[in-house]
Amino acid sequence: MNTKPERDFSYVDSSSGLDALCERLDAAEVCAIDTEFVRESTYYPVLALIQVATESEAACVDPLAIDDLSPLAEQLLRPGLLKVFHSPSQDLEILYQKFGQVPAPLFDTQLAAAVLGFNHQISYADLVAQLTGVVLEKKHTRADWTRRPLAPGELDYAMDDVRYLLPVYRELLSRLESDARLGWIEKDLAAMSDPKSYEVDEASLWQRLRGVQKLRGERLQIASELCRWREQVARERNRPRRWIVKDDALIEIARRKPDSIDELAAIPELGGKLAERHGKKLLRIVADAGRSDPSNWPRHEKTRSLDTWQTALGDCLMAICRVAAEENSIALATLATRKDIDNLILSQKSSRLMQGWRFAMVGERLLKFVHGQSCLRVEDNHLSLDD
Repeated sequence: MNTKPERDFSYVDSSSGLDALCERLDAAEVCAIDTEFVRESTYYPVLALIQVATESEAACVDPLAIDDLSPLAEQLLRPGLLKVFHSPSQDLEILYQKFGQVPAPLFDTQLAAAVLGFNHQISYADLVAQLTGVVLEKKHTRADWTRRPLAPGELDYAMDDVRYLLPVYRELLSRLESDARLGWIEKDLAAMSDPKSYEVDEASLWQRLRGVQKLRGERLQIASELCRWREQVARERNRPRRWIVKDDALIEIARRKPDSIDELAAIPELGGKLAERHGKKLLRIVADAGRSDPSNWPRHEKTRSLDTWQTALGDCLMAICRVAAEENSIALATLATRKDIDNLILSQKSSRLMQGWRFAMVGERLLKFVHGQSCLRVEDNHLSLDD
């Protein structure tokens, strides 16, 4: 089994150190990146560490100690530097909030592993173990990354997230090219760099409310406007949404439609202090919602269920997916779920089976079957799809 090297990275906590690091990054074509952050008590995650590694060096950047991170931001946006992450959605969200742009171009090792047949949504530690033989420690998973100074063991643990990422990337890239699957994930990788993926759509915030399914009409409009207000307050104060007002309180306000402070205070989920602090604004939201144009009120999507024949078609399509997964040595859950199949039948455009690598692997075959251009055949207890 491979052994972990001793302190093999630099700790960058000054502007001069960052400038020197970025000068060295200029010569790199590939860079592994990971972040550590804390978001328990703030609206915006607190970026606590940025770990980077190239073929020749590794560094841990301390964003809490450096006021100007623009030299690093330039590297993260440099077209000639490929940024390698593992399951990067949260990292990209935080870097977008910090720098106003999403790193590009990038490579996701979890996505690459998925199309190569590894376990569904494989973890970084499992992927490292399978491809390098290194077993990563997990003893610092609950570390407070904003505390200073960080212990040597904590820093070493954080650097593990990039220390083996480039060897993993090289192996996955080799397999993708060997199996002619690199092109399958190019659109998915490009989509990860779309800023829209990391922006809050205030108009749809109500859809995340627990219990909102019971609201209709004016009450749903109230809930939507309450969510907008809470989002704005949380952002201004940099506090978690739930610290402003909890979901169940918003639902109760929308359901009861109070028109006085006393009625607000009577809502157990809200409490007298919150009613006193935000009461006037909350009552105004309730009143304004009732006077707004009903044609602009939000509406729940009509649930469409499959009829008997569509359900039978879904069974056939799922069987085709199962065959494709077996042929490509990929987990069925990674390729397609029954929900994906139902979405395909009800609305082809909204199904992820019509996009990216899934379309390349099985989507086209599904369309041919739906349009009567192919058929399922059973021979020797084996299922096949024939033109």
